[in-house]
Amino acid sequence: MRYRKYAALFAILLPALLLSGCATTAQISPPTVMAATQADRTATLALRAAREARQKEAAIQAQKARAAQAFCSRWQRGLRLARRNLMGCAQMPAREQPFCWDAVSQWSADEGTAFTRLSAVLSNTPFYAPSRQAATFFFLSRSWISACRKDHESCVAAPQIARMQSLKAQVDARCQTLPLR
Repeated sequence: MRYRKYAALFAILLPALLLSGCATTAQISPPTVMAATQADRTATLALRAAREARQKEAAIQAQKARAAQAFCSRWQRGLRLARRNLMGCAQMPAREQPFCWDAVSQWSADEGTAFTRLSAVLSNTPFYAPSRQAATFFFLSRSWISACRKDHESCVAAPQIARMQSLKAQVDARCQTLPLR
């Protein structure tokens, strides 16, 4: 009987002792409404940022496609205008030519700048290199025009001519072989 009393006490105390460790663990509370709201806001902002990034990328790709589509016609138009401007200056009376050459020189610099800006838009496309070559062509033509301003012989013998012809041939060849996208 003596052992029965201890066995009954042991049977009561053992589970109480074992469960007392569980009772002392930190209580985990369910997430609060504020935490859930913050998580929803964060998710909404992330989705909005992803959507805006996709829209921005699509706009950049559309801009590149339009610039690539227009590149060769822009190049040809620039060559026609340059030819017309140069012929116009050469046919003017000698006293008016310096002003004409200055204007054509400035126009050529502006074309070079325009093609430089266009090349930034056309980066990572097949039209990047031709747009850089077109810019170089027009910047070289500006320095060539300063030789033309002096006299006809200097104009014909200017060292820029060979490089300009090479650049023109390269851009023209690219415009004939590159697909317009």
